[in-house]
Amino acid sequence: MRVEIKFRPAEEGTVLPFNYNYDVYTQLIEKMAVVSPELAREARVSHVDYLTFSRIMVRKRELIPDKGIRVLSDDVSLYISSSSSEIIKAVVVGFIDSPILQIGDAAFIADDIKMLKEPKIKNEALFSTLSPIMVRTVKLGSNNMKIWDLYPNERAFFEKLRKVMLMRYSAIMGAMPEDKDFTIDVIKFKPVRILVKDTYYRGSLMIFRYRGSLEIARFGYENGFGEKTRYGFGMVKVIDEKPRREDQE
Repeated sequence: MRVEIKFRPAEEGTVLPFNYNYDVYTQLIEKMAVVSPELAREARVSHVDYLTFSRIMVRKRELIPDKGIRVLSDDVSLYISSSSSEIIKAVVVGFIDSPILQIGDAAFIADDIKMLKEPKIKNEALFSTLSPIMVRTVKLGSNNMKIWDLYPNERAFFEKLRKVMLMRYSAIMGAMPEDKDFTIDVIKFKPVRILVKDTYYRGSLMIFRYRGSLEIARFGYENGFGEKTRYGFGMVKVIDEKPRREDQE
C-alpha cells in the first residue's frame, strides 16, 4: 500500500534542510503512535524495516549552500509505502489528527492525502528510485572490522542486495519466497551521502531493470529495496514503458 501526502510550507521562503531523513522517520513513528502506540513501538524497536519513504519532492526550488533547499513551489510531496495496511492507515490518520511535519526550523502542513493505485508488477520491470538504495558489508582490516556501504559498480553490491531482500522477505512475510532468484541491470546511478541522526550512509539513486522473482519484485516495490528502508532508503517506482498512442500512430 502506498500513499502520497502533499504538504504546504507554513511560511514563505521555507528552507528544507539537506539531511531530513531522521526527522521524517521519527515523525512517522509519532503519527503512528497517535493511532496505535503498540504498532509504533513495534516499528521503532524491531530490527525489521516495515516501511519506506521517498525523498521530499520539491518541484520548484533553489539550492542554498550549507543550508538546504529553498521551497519555491506551493507544495511538496512525500510518498510512504509498506506491505502493512495497518502502518499506512495509522500514518494517514496520524497526519489527519496532527498535520504538522517539522523538519529542523522548517514546518509543513499536510494539505492532501491520497492513496495511490498499485501498478501491475511483473517479473521483469524497469524501476526508478524515489530514494537511494543502500546495502552494506563488513570489511576486515588487520586489526579491526569496518562497515562499508556499497555502490552498484562493486560486485559485492548485488550479492549483498540478494541476501538482504531474502532475509527481509522472510522476516516480514513469515517464509521464504517460492522463487528466490532475481537480477538487476543498472542503467545509470548517482551516488549520494545522507546523514541520519549522527551517521552518514552512502546510497545510490538509480534506474535499473529487474528480472526474476515476482514475489521479491512486489515486496521491493511495497517495502523498498536494500537496507535501512525505515530511514527513507530503497523506495522505487515503476517506469511505464508502453509506447504512447501518438507514437504508435
